[in-house]
Amino acid sequence: METILQRIEKIALNEGIKITSFEKKIGASKGVLSRAINNGTDIQSKWLQSIVDNFPQYSAAWLLTGEGDMLKGESVYDDIVRIPMVDISVAAGAGYCNKDYVEELEMISLPRSMVSHGHSFICVRVKGHSMAPSILDGGYLIIHKLERSEWVNIRDGYVYVVSDNEGRAFVKRLKNRLRENGFVVCMSDNADKQNYPNFNLMEEELNTIWYAEWYFSAKIPNIQDSYYHKQAELEDRFDDLSAQVRHLTSLIKYK
Repeated sequence: METILQRIEKIALNEGIKITSFEKKIGASKGVLSRAINNGTDIQSKWLQSIVDNFPQYSAAWLLTGEGDMLKGESVYDDIVRIPMVDISVAAGAGYCNKDYVEELEMISLPRSMVSHGHSFICVRVKGHSMAPSILDGGYLIIHKLERSEWVNIRDGYVYVVSDNEGRAFVKRLKNRLRENGFVVCMSDNADKQNYPNFNLMEEELNTIWYAEWYFSAKIPNIQDSYYHKQAELEDRFDDLSAQVRHLTSLIKYK
């Protein structure tokens, strides 16, 4: 007969997360569930309540008794796509070296109509400032992997996540020169080209290319304020140059 702990394992499996992440989600200390599962012991009722509270799509009756469907009104979730958030940070800068494996942390749910059909998606976090002000440090990208046969159809000026054979990952706008010259040009949005220059990656250096379909961020930058700040800097420099010219003119006049 299936136990409550086995049903908890089923929920974790269905969510695409490990038991350690599941424990964190319900506010339990590390090992609370894993020890109970390994030893076949009971868990406190407060953790069952926390599971019901944090995973409301699952039937409490099914969790406690095993009777009925696992999910409440499963048809409600037919129009929802669940996307794993993975620990594979994307470098918006010089390239972020990732682990040799990825760990699924949590899931993000989106209406199915918001994403293109026929693809498997992951959600990754952006690190760095090379794509500011359009893509900010700490934001998230929803991406899907391109087949190698699709690389020649990469669209110029669109945002992609590129990883190379050394395990580095970049989020960049690409210029596709694969067909003509066998490379892609990786371009940053940041206007500071001294610190964020364009660079090329040859086809043989490329490991994977992912298309960025959505971008999410809690930050809402004031782009106009940035422009005003730059304008003010230019005006100050102009005033300084004007003062220097007047000074030089006065020196010449009295010679």
